[in-house]
Amino acid sequence: MTQHITARVQFDSATAEERIKSLVAEYDGQSISPHRMEVIQRRAVDIAMECMDVKIVPELRREARGAPTLQ
Repeated sequence: MTQHITARVQFDSATAEERIKSLVAEYDGQSISPHRMEVIQRRAVDIAMECMDVKIVPELRREARGAPTLQ
């Protein structure tokens, strides 16, 4: 028997944006090499991931009984 799963994602965009803006402000006005730009971009992605909560959960499927699928 197969099991259906779904993902529930919560993202704190306000915190992520604030922290990424702070990161970028540290380098504002400096000469930035392509390597440094990659480092900054990777750190920004890390920050975004830290502000995300992902849960993989069993999906409750009721359409077999005529009720809509819960999400």
